[in-house]
Amino acid sequence: MAEVERLIAENKAKKAESWREYYQRNREAILVRTRKNARKNRSRIRVTDRQKYARMKEDPEILARYRARHAAQGRKSKPRPRTDAMRERDRRKWQRKKTQNLARNDPSALRKLIRPHVPGYLAASAQMDVINSVMVQALERKVPFNDLAAWVKKSVTEYNRQFDHFKNVSIDAPIAGTEGLTRAELLDSETFHF
Repeated sequence: MAEVERLIAENKAKKAESWREYYQRNREAILVRTRKNARKNRSRIRVTDRQKYARMKEDPEILARYRARHAAQGRKSKPRPRTDAMRERDRRKWQRKKTQNLARNDPSALRKLIRPHVPGYLAASAQMDVINSVMVQALERKVPFNDLAAWVKKSVTEYNRQFDHFKNVSIDAPIAGTEGLTRAELLDSETFHF
């Protein structure tokens, strides 16, 4: 049995050596072919890369070799500086994603978080309209999690704005296009006086 294992190990070593020689001779052609196939089969390659890395993580010796090899290669590009504006943009995006995930996975929990910010003077149906509009905006990834109160306030303002086109009209003001005629003169004398 030991002889069989020795022969298998020898065969593997020969194959590995022949592959190394072939790779050194045809390195450019192999890289071109690999890049071309990578564009064609990205999703399959991502899956196999994840599987390879998972296998590597199981063996600490192989993982150490992998990390040492990558550290020795160095960066292929210039390190891009992360500015405060970039970090802030990423933070805001993360907050919006957090709200979107909560709206998708646990909408009742998000409704419970929104409800305290909805003003009590609104009727129950109006409150539900406001909550639903905030939920829709959350699903569209517009509402940051840490700024729910401001977005509820915006939704309440939008809801109230629907009724802003009703104007108060003075009864004593002259009607446009008439010669000084007022609305008070048009009212019947039997009209209740308040």
